[in-house]
Amino acid sequence: GDGLIGQMMEAVEFKERKKVDLPDKKGWALTGCKGREKNYIVPFSLDPYEMEKVNFKIQEKYNKLKEKEVRYEIVNLDNADLIIVAYGTVARIVKTVIDNAKKEGINIGLIRPITLFPFPDKIIAEISEKVNKFLVVEMSMGQMVEDVKLAVNGKAEINFYGRVGGVVPSQSEILTEIKKYLK
Repeated sequence: GDGLIGQMMEAVEFKERKKVDLPDKKGWALTGCKGREKNYIVPFSLDPYEMEKVNFKIQEKYNKLKEKEVRYEIVNLDNADLIIVAYGTVARIVKTVIDNAKKEGINIGLIRPITLFPFPDKIIAEISEKVNKFLVVEMSMGQMVEDVKLAVNGKAEINFYGRVGGVVPSQSEILTEIKKYLK
C-alpha cells in the first residue's frame, strides 16, 4: 500500500480467528529485561555447507509462496486497449478512470497486484500476449516498472507515470497519460 491508505478509515469486518497456542518463549525471545538472563540466538552456522542447506530450504519456501500466495485483482481486461498496473490508492483512482474513459470510448483494463511478493507476473505475461500497451501508475519513482517489464518480457510497450512526495495523481492526469499512449 502507500501512506494515504494508512490514513483512510472505512468499515472492516474481521473473521472469527481460532485460538492458537504460542510456542514457549524460552527458545526464541530476547528478553534481557532487568533481572532476567539474556538470551542470545545465533540463527546461522559458520559452516558454508550448512548455510547452503538453509538457503535451499528458504528458496523452497519462496517457490511455494510463488505458486500459492500470488494475489491480484483484474478489472475490465476484455478488449482493453491499454492495461494499467497499479496498487494501493492509485488502483482505487484507476477504477474510476476506467469508467470515465469508457464514456469517451476508451477501453482500459487494470491489474492490481495485492501481493508485490510474490508478484503476479504470470497474469501480466498472459495479458501481454493480447494487449500491447501497459501503463504502470504509482505514487513512487517506478519501483514496480521493472517487475512489469520482466513479466512482459518485451511483448508489449511499457510506460510509467508516477507522482512522489505524497502527491496523489488525479483522475484527469491519469486519463491524459492514457490518451498520450493510445495516439
